[in-house]
Amino acid sequence: MTVNAQKGFSLPELLVALLIFSIIAGTGVVIMRMSVDANDQFRRADQKIAAVELTRAILKDDLTQIALRPVRDEFGAVEGPTFRDGAFDVSAAAAGETVLFAFVRRGWTNPEWVSPRSSLQRVEYLESGNMLVRRTRPFLDGARGQPTTEQVLIDNIDGAKIEFLTGQTSGRLDWSQTWPPRAGVSGAPLAIAITLQTPRFGELRQLFWIGDVAGTEGAGDDQP
Repeated sequence: MTVNAQKGFSLPELLVALLIFSIIAGTGVVIMRMSVDANDQFRRADQKIAAVELTRAILKDDLTQIALRPVRDEFGAVEGPTFRDGAFDVSAAAAGETVLFAFVRRGWTNPEWVSPRSSLQRVEYLESGNMLVRRTRPFLDGARGQPTTEQVLIDNIDGAKIEFLTGQTSGRLDWSQTWPPRAGVSGAPLAIAITLQTPRFGELRQLFWIGDVAGTEGAGDDQP
């Protein structure tokens, strides 16, 4: 009687096979994790870049529509220059907020005049905590209890610096840290430089040309 000998893996061979499998599986998990992390970092970086590009587009659109129209507070007093930095903004800022500059812009669309408001809009740019924020309100002149709308443009910034172009002297550009830069100056600056300190991109400096704004102080279309 013949007995067929059965062949199989010995214990050492099985242990070696399991070791090789675990190494391959572990390497695959590490590679997959690195791929997921890289994709997540790319997505966050893309969101940050998109936020910077969107902020630039919004700022450009606002600054090219400046209207030299003064606004009044809830008591009827003129709040200050038509275009001003935070030092001239008499509206009460909440704790942790710094108004960078404020002005009135044209071109606020109101299809078929559905809303009882002007096509002019008051805009404030401010630093709130570690965020760059655009704040608007439905009516130009202040009214008690009037709601505001805030849009966070860029978050996680370490600081914001604003400079205003007043002109040039001997071929050099003259920048001011405040606007209006001195008594007797009105209207809007020729350009604005905005410098943001960001953890990811470092220092971001963007320039926005305004030029001569047509009209005079107190003028403006669609005044309510």
